[in-house]
Amino acid sequence: MADLSRARKRILYSIVALGVVDVAALIYLAMPLRAGSAQPEQVRMEAEEEYRRLSHTTVPLRGIDQKLAQAQKDDATFIERRLPSRYSDVVAELGKLASANQISIGAVNYASTPGDLPDMLNLEMHAGLAGQYVNLVKFLNAVERDKMFFIIDSIGLTGQGGKTGQPSGYVHLDVKLDTFLRSQS
Repeated sequence: MADLSRARKRILYSIVALGVVDVAALIYLAMPLRAGSAQPEQVRMEAEEEYRRLSHTTVPLRGIDQKLAQAQKDDATFIERRLPSRYSDVVAELGKLASANQISIGAVNYASTPGDLPDMLNLEMHAGLAGQYVNLVKFLNAVERDKMFFIIDSIGLTGQGGKTGQPSGYVHLDVKLDTFLRSQS
């Protein structure tokens, strides 16, 4: 009987201890003691701000697959329409622009190197130009606006009028132009 009485006391103490734990848990639930839960409005506002900040960083990536496909189409169109496939195309285009602007092209040196893109060659040209200053400016503007893609890399003044037989305003320029040759397909 003594063992039964001792067992009852242990069970009673255990029930009281569990009751105290239950009361503590109810108080914890009723009155939040955690710092984050103490200010739920502030926590919500911080979460919304972080969401807005992160969503701004992902906006440029939305629809990236369509943008990439369009960029590849635009790239192929640019290469097909604006890059020559033969040296003679470049010579003919520069000759056409020179005659349209009443200037003369002297010696032209060409140098080609492999391009960064497959099936492309970088074409560098050094040309001596001569003509009236106004006509040279018009020629350089026409080169920049031409449907064939040219990059005017540098322009140097090599001489001016005052020579026998040359009118006033006659200028000699050394121009470095770059373009790219695509493979013939």
